[in-house]
Amino acid sequence: MPGETQTRTVDEVALARAWLDWLAETRRGYVETLLGLSESDRRKDRGASFPSLEDIFLHILDNNVWWLESIPQDRQKTNQGVEGPLSHKDIERAAKRVEKIDRDLAASLSPVRLTESYVVHGVEGNGKPFEMRVNLRTIIWHLVEEELQHRGEMNALFWQSDVDAPTRAWFSSPIAE
Repeated sequence: MPGETQTRTVDEVALARAWLDWLAETRRGYVETLLGLSESDRRKDRGASFPSLEDIFLHILDNNVWWLESIPQDRQKTNQGVEGPLSHKDIERAAKRVEKIDRDLAASLSPVRLTESYVVHGVEGNGKPFEMRVNLRTIIWHLVEEELQHRGEMNALFWQSDVDAPTRAWFSSPIAE
C-alpha cells in the first residue's frame, strides 16, 4: 500500500557481523587521518582519556586484540597487545592486524558462537585483581560501545585542531535501511 513501510528483521548474528565490518571499514579513515598528522601532533598530550590521539587510537586497537584474540584463544598471560609509541608503519600494521581479527570473527559468528563463555582475569584501577565470566555477545557489544566512545573523543580532538574527523554514518552499512 502507498505510504506503508516494510520492516526487515535482522538477526543478532547479522547485526554483529555488520557492526564488526563497519568498524573495520571505517577505522581506516582514522588510520589515515591520524597518520596525516605530524608525529608531534599525533603524540601531543591533549589531556584526554589517554594522553594523545595516537594513544587513544592504539587503545582501540589494543582492546580488539585483548577481547577478540587473547581472551578467546586463552592467551591472557601472553597477550601481545598494541602499545605505543609506534612508527607510521607499525600503526598501519597494527590496524591491519585488528581489521583481520574483526573480519575473521565476523565471518565465524553463529548464534552458538555468540554464547561462548570465557573467564577474564584482570586488575581493577585500584590494583585489585578480579575474575569475571563473559560471553562473546557481551564482548562484541562492549567493543562497539568502546570504539564509538573513543572515536567520538578523537573526533572532538581532531576538530579542536581544525582537522576534519573521518566520520561516516551507519547509513553506509549494507544492512542499514
